[in-house]
Amino acid sequence: MTYRNVLLVLHIASAAAWLGANLVQLALTPQFARKGGEVAASWFEAASWLGKRYYNLVGIVLAVTGILLVQETGYEWSAGFVAVGITVIVIGAVLGITFFAPEGERLAAASRQGGTVAWNRYVAVALVDTSLVLLTIAAMVWKWHA
Repeated sequence: MTYRNVLLVLHIASAAAWLGANLVQLALTPQFARKGGEVAASWFEAASWLGKRYYNLVGIVLAVTGILLVQETGYEWSAGFVAVGITVIVIGAVLGITFFAPEGERLAAASRQGGTVAWNRYVAVALVDTSLVLLTIAAMVWKWHA
């Protein structure tokens, strides 16, 4: 197995980890949120943890392998698909730190207080994030403006 292939496997696995976790959150957030109370609180605490830890690790591996792949394959930094990848990693990091982690904590606290939890905004932002990941995958597959 070549160095490039190892990098590519790690890069694809990282993208799959990001996309997969997003899809799980999109599928399960409404179910757990509707249960309310401690069940919903636990779910949103886990979602906050994903925003603080899991996505950071995935993003770091994705970014490092992406950088190394550009260097290894000889693509230009100005290639459109490279720019899309870098931009979406930055957007994902900002969303994780400024929205998903604190919003998960807020929703967990609200769930424990027993009130109605407005989780629609959380899911809407997760849909945007997921759409950006899918857009990036398309950009990589078709090597936009390579």
